[in-house]
Amino acid sequence: MEKRKLENTWNINSWKKFDLLQQPNWPSDIEYKNAINKIVDLPSLILSNDIYDFKSRLKKVTEGKAFLLQGGDCAETFKGFNENNIKNKLKILFQMSTIISYGSSVDVLKVGRMAGQFSKPRSSNTEIINGVALPSYRGDGINSINFTLNDRTPNPNRLIKAYNQSLATINLIKSLIKDEFKNLDYLSFWDNNILYKPGIKDRFDKTITRIDKSLKFLNVLGPKIDLFDQKRFNEFYISHESLILDYESALTKNSGLNYFNASTHMLWLGDRTRNINSAHVEYLSGVINPIGIKCGPSLNIEDLKLIINKLNPINELGKIVLICRFGNKEINQMLPKLIKMITKNQFNVIWTCDPMHGNTYQSKSNYKTRNFKTIIDELKKFFAIHNSHSSHVGGVHFEFTPKDVTECVGGIRNIKEEDLHINYETACDPRLNHEQSIELAFMITDLINKKDYSDD
Repeated sequence: MEKRKLENTWNINSWKKFDLLQQPNWPSDIEYKNAINKIVDLPSLILSNDIYDFKSRLKKVTEGKAFLLQGGDCAETFKGFNENNIKNKLKILFQMSTIISYGSSVDVLKVGRMAGQFSKPRSSNTEIINGVALPSYRGDGINSINFTLNDRTPNPNRLIKAYNQSLATINLIKSLIKDEFKNLDYLSFWDNNILYKPGIKDRFDKTITRIDKSLKFLNVLGPKIDLFDQKRFNEFYISHESLILDYESALTKNSGLNYFNASTHMLWLGDRTRNINSAHVEYLSGVINPIGIKCGPSLNIEDLKLIINKLNPINELGKIVLICRFGNKEINQMLPKLIKMITKNQFNVIWTCDPMHGNTYQSKSNYKTRNFKTIIDELKKFFAIHNSHSSHVGGVHFEFTPKDVTECVGGIRNIKEEDLHINYETACDPRLNHEQSIELAFMITDLINKKDYSDD
């Protein structure tokens, strides 16, 4: 393991000398410090060896030998913490991975945005409803979505609860993969009714047939399946946005060689904390974890160049994941400029597309939503632009739920704006439901397989 070459100025608290953004207004410093001190003494959620294993897999993505599939909730909730919900989220990621892997003959690396996604950045410190102003909802790790003063007041004990739920989620994921998800013949899900709906079967029949043959062949092999393929199928990693820096610092450990964040495998740097003088960039520059950087319409490309140099001074493979979320209207203008900067500086990065965040809009019925067609259109443009610049698409990120929600319009069921109220449950951003997620997996498979990315 190569020792991280850190600047002499970095230490576990050096971020406190930089601009600290997007932190809650804790009502009691004493209670907050007490909660953080308790977290300092808690066990690691992730071990350093797991992070090195993850980085070695991400190197394959950087080299074009694997594809990164990352997804989860925009904000995990305490209410949504139950075995069935976690199991079904995992199942969708495994299903999507299988469709992409066996539909396009590519190694798929699965990452769940879960077991730690309990805080959210906000554009405003307050929210006003019917003339009443209260603190904005910042995720269940900080306050409650319920609109009362008591619920919206940040409570540091929620950080401890977030840690405990993250720990329980990680343990459950490990157990599920070890027991229920351990065999490739788990893919009996292939008989799922979703696959036989006309919207899927008619459009993706060739891909379905190809995958079906592959799975039947694997089932015949049984115990003769290559152990490497088995291990690769069963692997699973997690990520979340690095936001509450006292919490992240409390879970930062020294492995003897380097510092690592022990709360997750990969940390995200958000749009609202992404500048060279931010405390978040300073903190992230000192840990070995891979860093996902949100790249939206507000991106300053010159500032990003400085940030990448600071986060990855030795230009390590598998360290930086760019999560592009420009939106269907902005991507043609923004993405080529970003690709040129990265190419000119010879930065080693993983290019991933988040086609959801930049395409959010307010419906006439006042629900925040996304159009499935627009999501697909941005994905197509992302692949096409990279193809025209001789660049490689490394993966995707999306927000989904296993529940039968009506939060994004379109898809197989052709959800309309007037249908959004039927089952709209999100605590933050609109998510794809199970059917839409499976449809998206087939679309990604087609985009990996084809060389012409124009509209069909």
